[in-house]
Amino acid sequence: MRRLWTTARGAIAIAVFALVTAGGCNQGGSTVLVVTVSVSGSLPNAASLEVSLLGPAGVDMQLYRQPGGSITFPTTLTAELPTRITGPLTVDVSAQSAAMVILAHGRTDMPLQLRPGQRQNVVVELTCDDQPCAVDGGQTDGSRAADGGRDGVDPSCGNGRIDVGETCDTAIAAGAPGACPPADCDDGIACTTDTVVGQGCQVRCVYREVTARVAGDQCCPTGATSADDADCSTTCGNGVVDVGETCDTGLAAGAPGACPTAATCMNDQDPCTSDALVSGGTCSAICSHVPITGQSGTTTDGCCPAGAWNAVDADCPALCGDGQLASDELCDPGLIPAAIDACPTSCDDGDPCTLDVLVGAGCQAHCVHSPITVLVAGDGCCEAGANHRTDPDCQPSCGNGVVEPGESCDGKPGTASACPTVCGPSPSACLVNALVGDATMCTARCALTPITACGVADGCCAAGCTSATDPDCSLTCGDGVVQRASGETCDTAIAAGLPGACPTTCSDGLTCTSDVLVGAGTCEAACLFPPITEARAGDGCCPAGADETLDPDCAAVCGDGVVETPAETCDYAAATGACPTTCPVPASDTCSNVRVEGTPGACNAACVAHPISTCVSGDGCCPSGCTITDDADCPAVCGDGVLSPDETCDRAITAGMPGNCARTCDDGDACTTDWASGAIEGCTRACSHTSVTACRTGDGCCPPGCSAAADHDCAPVCGDGVLGAGETCDPPSTCPATCPDDGDPCTREVVVGDGARCTAVCEHVPLTTCSGSATDFCCPTTCTSSNDVDCPALGSN
Repeated sequence: MRRLWTTARGAIAIAVFALVTAGGCNQGGSTVLVVTVSVSGSLPNAASLEVSLLGPAGVDMQLYRQPGGSITFPTTLTAELPTRITGPLTVDVSAQSAAMVILAHGRTDMPLQLRPGQRQNVVVELTCDDQPCAVDGGQTDGSRAADGGRDGVDPSCGNGRIDVGETCDTAIAAGAPGACPPADCDDGIACTTDTVVGQGCQVRCVYREVTARVAGDQCCPTGATSADDADCSTTCGNGVVDVGETCDTGLAAGAPGACPTAATCMNDQDPCTSDALVSGGTCSAICSHVPITGQSGTTTDGCCPAGAWNAVDADCPALCGDGQLASDELCDPGLIPAAIDACPTSCDDGDPCTLDVLVGAGCQAHCVHSPITVLVAGDGCCEAGANHRTDPDCQPSCGNGVVEPGESCDGKPGTASACPTVCGPSPSACLVNALVGDATMCTARCALTPITACGVADGCCAAGCTSATDPDCSLTCGDGVVQRASGETCDTAIAAGLPGACPTTCSDGLTCTSDVLVGAGTCEAACLFPPITEARAGDGCCPAGADETLDPDCAAVCGDGVVETPAETCDYAAATGACPTTCPVPASDTCSNVRVEGTPGACNAACVAHPISTCVSGDGCCPSGCTITDDADCPAVCGDGVLSPDETCDRAITAGMPGNCARTCDDGDACTTDWASGAIEGCTRACSHTSVTACRTGDGCCPPGCSAAADHDCAPVCGDGVLGAGETCDPPSTCPATCPDDGDPCTREVVVGDGARCTAVCEHVPLTTCSGSATDFCCPTTCTSSNDVDCPALGSN
């Protein structure tokens, strides 16, 4: 069995050869197992992971090392297994230091039943001695400390996002979703003890209700009265919310100022808060809403906490585009392009003999590389069995039996195109028909070469020779009479143009003959016109057996069985390269229409693919730039600017537009408590707002039923240094005069209100107007490239 392991955080591939379960021969195909390894707490010194697959037939172990540093969690490993392996399978993972000391361990809760041929996801959470791993600063070699702690800092802490095992992140600004709580965790409720738990990015607040009756602690515990606790109001139950009271038990349920009950406290409709009634039954009763920050893994509690995703919290939906590869996804467009599981944008494999097509959309996008089987000139591919005369993309090759450009022969002995080994007789004694070129290079040919030597009795009176220098020259040459008995063909003494005059040039007016003058200047001068048999460019002759592929002087002939480019794209008489009459129908998700262009009778027919760029539902194609709103063939994708059913927001929708992902859940209303859940990156950000009902000074809210005596926020005074109801700042010197840029080009920063009245506040007003040809670096959601220069053109990447 061959198993290929890769990681989502590097280009590491490890081949493992072992059997996990018994089975027959591999029938092909593979089962993909995606293993996400997370850590409960912090584990900064992990240098390697030992991953074991435990099945009925034994154990298969693989060691994964992180070159040059520690492993960042979460990390994802992908294993390809033959389909014959069906499980049940247990995944066991141990994290080790550089010294090979085991730091943490985890395994799947129960065996996984593999689904042959499918992609499955499994999460393994590592713990240290069954406890969350932590940093204690006591060890420097990465080995296990006495209390199970670790040295150093979690590399993911402080990166501005909440990672697996974190409850907050120190780089998130105070007050923003996911920010770490203040050092004192003060909730402002006297009857709770406020405890800071954890450190770094695992900090959280734990609140426990005070039940003891202790005078002077400002707490009136549940069920107490002024008779048994001096901190309880003496006027409780008089139907008025007096000083020191948050409510009054004498007011009917639901009336302004009425005290909350356990039922009303649990009714904030937010699954991401832990709700409790504190000081119940007293006039200090108040609802406590504590945000849930822990990730619940496979346990469902209805809450997707800030920064969580489906692999670590089952309550978070698995969305295409959330940057996490789910079991049913081939890729995820939310990953950075360099990531191993990022969706492809180009499919060029560098092989000219494959047709590279991007198939599918969203998290199902993948490349298909189909072998090219049609001979098409200009595609760079030379198909098996083709040659330069059937496909110009093929290079001439001596020995393939086809005479190609640059060759004078190519064929087996005895065939018409075979290279000559001997040459026939010469048409003149003054010409030698000699073999030139090289048969091994397919350039062998017979060429006529003129004799130039005098003084040799060879039957030729060569040019420039006389009877004094060459015995073959006539003794009577120059007497003005053609002495044919002496071998003369003319006489040099006869004036040009008269009968018997010797020729000085030769021409028969035919393009396919060579014009040769032999014996020039002698009385044996003669013109010879041997036929041209060699294909040569520029001589104006197309010799017998040649065509345009061999000799550009030949005209392309449709129907001669040869594809003669560039004039022809096919030839209906060709065995290979015949003209198409129909084209293969592409897969429905290849987003292209293929049709025949040209006509077979003109030898210019070809199958031409035209990419689909129009958003049309029902054609099986989702072109680039289209979304599910304008093309039902497109999948829902987090980050496509469309609010899909499984999303609570979409990160690509411009701020201020319906469905955008809020950076902060602050609604600007002091009389609501604002909570955030989910993550912007995963399109799961959601905001909830719980109404403040308790009369408490200093929270900026004056709820119904409260008076200025009981809640100073009901009578704000600008300049008293107390943030009262309706005030956004106090004293005026703290009020903003200008607003900092939030870094979002699609917002405009303005000061709203009046600092002199303690109502000034910064607002980031979304830009929703299309800027036309003016550049403002913002493309609002409803704008396009036609009315906003900052928007990308449809179909561009």
